[in-house]
Amino acid sequence: MYWYPRLYVGETVKKKKEDLIQKIESGKTPVNTYLVMLSEGRKNQLEIIAVWNLKHWCKDRTHQKVIGLACGWREAAQLVCRITQDVYEQTGNAEIRAFFEPQFDGRTD
Repeated sequence: MYWYPRLYVGETVKKKKEDLIQKIESGKTPVNTYLVMLSEGRKNQLEIIAVWNLKHWCKDRTHQKVIGLACGWREAAQLVCRITQDVYEQTGNAEIRAFFEPQFDGRTD
């Protein structure tokens, strides 16, 4: 997985962010943990995925581009709103994919 360097995190994640990332990277599925990721398909811009459902949702976890980490679906939805607002304020549009994808280009880790 590719983690956005300035990862968006929900309020309840702030203190345990590194621990959650480590668990997810090692294949564990922390309860009530959600990822906000760039969509695999071109039709959508973002996906909210429960970590426990990641194995079924993503064909290849190694290339997923994660931009947000939240505890609970509601917190993940709030992150999507915050991400959209930030992108709009910086670019004048809501082209989230166009904003984030160049920041992941050339990633080899």
